Amino acid sequence: MPINYKKLILFVCLFFSTASLADSVIMKDGSVLMGEIVKKENNSLMLKTTYAGTLKIKWDQVRSFESKEPVSILLKSERLVSTRYVNNTDKGISRIKENGENWKSEFKTDNVSYINPDPWRLNKGYKVSGNIHFALESDHGNTVEQDIDIDGKLEFRSLTDRYTLTGILENDTDDGKQSEDNWLFTGKYDRFTTKHRYYGAVLSFERDRFDDLDLRTILGAYAGRQYYETDDLNLRLETGLSQVHETNIKADNDKYLSFNWFVDYDQYLFNKFTQFYHKHNGLWNLENTKRMTLASRTGFRFPLKSGFVASAELEFDYDNDPKADIGKTDTTYRVKLGYQFE
Repeated sequence: MPINYKKLILFVCLFFSTASLADSVIMKDGSVLMGEIVKKENNSLMLKTTYAGTLKIKWDQVRSFESKEPVSILLKSERLVSTRYVNNTDKGISRIKENGENWKSEFKTDNVSYINPDPWRLNKGYKVSGNIHFALESDHGNTVEQDIDIDGKLEFRSLTDRYTLTGILENDTDDGKQSEDNWLFTGKYDRFTTKHRYYGAVLSFERDRFDDLDLRTILGAYAGRQYYETDDLNLRLETGLSQVHETNIKADNDKYLSFNWFVDYDQYLFNKFTQFYHKHNGLWNLENTKRMTLASRTGFRFPLKSGFVASAELEFDYDNDPKADIGKTDTTYRVKLGYQFE
C-alpha cells in the first residue's frame, strides 16, 4: 500500500502545531498531558483539556510543566513568582527558569500555595459572591405546615477584609391564618491581621412574632480564625461578646451581655457532585446563664447548571428558656432551589 506522504506531512504538522498551542504537564510516571493550566489550589493542579474537560492533577505527582504564557505562583511566604517553566525534583525542590536559561532552585515544592491565584488574593479588589434560595418546607416542631421561605447571602472579600450580608425571611399562612412571621438580617465586617486570623463586628436584627419577639438587636465584636478558604473547602470559627436588646410583644423587655459563637463550614464531595454545609450561631446569656439559644442549618447542595443549585436542609433551633408557650426545640426539613455566583 503506497504511503501518502502529503497526508503524513499534514498530520505531523497539525499534531505539532496543536501541541505548540497547548501547555504541557509531565507526570512523575512519565505520562504527558496537554491542555491549558488553569490554576493550582490545595494539592490539585487544574488542567483544562479538549478531550476530558478540566482535570484535577495531584500536585505532588507533577514532574514539570511548560506553559505558553507565564503563570503566577504564590508561595506560602506571600512571595509571587512568574514563569513559564517549572521542574519539581525528587528532593522536594521546585526549579524555574526563563526561556533559554538553565534551571535554578527557587523554593520547596510544598510551599506553593496557588498557581494563577484569584486577583483578590493578590490584594487586587474584591471577590464578590452570593446566593439566594427558595424553600418548600415540611415543618415538624412547634407547628406542622407547608411553607415558602427565602434566605440569601452577599459577600465582598479582599485580602485584608470581608463584608457579609445575610437575610432570612419566613412569612407563611396555614388555612388562611398566619403561622410564621419571622425574619433575620445580619451585617458583619471582618479585618484580617494574618492570613488566617481576623477580628470583626456584627450587627443583626431579628423578629419572631410567634416566639413573642418583636425585635432582637445584637451588636457585638469577635475574634475569628479562617482555617480553610478554597473553592472546595471552607471553615471558619468565631467567638466574642455581644450586647443584646430584646423588645418583646407580651413579656418584659430584656437587655443583657452574651457570649456568642459562630461556625461556618462547607466542603465539596464526590468530585463536586454535592456540597455538604453546616453553620450555626449560638448566644449564651452571661447575666442569666441558664438561658442559651442556638440556630443551626445543615444540609447538602447539589449543583445543577448555570449557577443553579438544589438543596436538602435540616434546620435545628434551640432555646432552653422560651418566652412564649412553645417547645425548647424546633426542627425544620427543607428542599430548596437556589442560585449562587462568585
